Amino acid sequence: MSPADEKIESIAAEYRGKGYSVIVHPNRQDLPPFLTAFEPEIVAKSASSNVVIEVTPSTKFDADYTSELAKAVENEPGWKFELALISPPVAPDVPAEEELAADEQVSRMLRNAEVLAHENQDEAAALLAWSALETILRRRAQSSAPEVERQSSARVLKHLYSLGYIPPEIYENLSRLLEFRNAVAHGFKPRTSAPSIPEIVNDIRHLQAAA
Repeated sequence: MSPADEKIESIAAEYRGKGYSVIVHPNRQDLPPFLTAFEPEIVAKSASSNVVIEVTPSTKFDADYTSELAKAVENEPGWKFELALISPPVAPDVPAEEELAADEQVSRMLRNAEVLAHENQDEAAALLAWSALETILRRRAQSSAPEVERQSSARVLKHLYSLGYIPPEIYENLSRLLEFRNAVAHGFKPRTSAPSIPEIVNDIRHLQAAA
């Protein structure tokens, strides 16, 4: 069963428990006239109220359609509209609720990465530089690609690149940094030498200024 189907069944069971008569994926003939132009996932009815529930993955959310459906429902006395968005699962190694680091902390991490690089501490410098970058990327994803904001580092990087947020030449540098950082962070010997941390820090500051 897909996450959407699980969510639909969960909501349907909740309303049945409240005494509602519930129709899941209603056919056109099951809908009142004001809903026949729409395809809601759930219609729940009771003696006191009626509810239309739209269940959709956040990646497929259609704001215009949802707005039209909500207006159609809210214009009918005794009816109300509910929206249930389904977010993709959080990557297992990404905190689900913690707030992102502040800009001041990001800038401090970048300065410290430069210092470590000048001292030939490439592994530590790469870890700090990536932490700063990841904060910037996830903050950008919150507004432009919320469906990936808590996904893996690689997915966030690739998705924002596909949206044009990251120039190709910077993306290549950041991909090398990610490969090096992943090896170090997970206890492996990197297959390649460390990328130029000072150059990458400049790239990251460029993205920070553009955010």
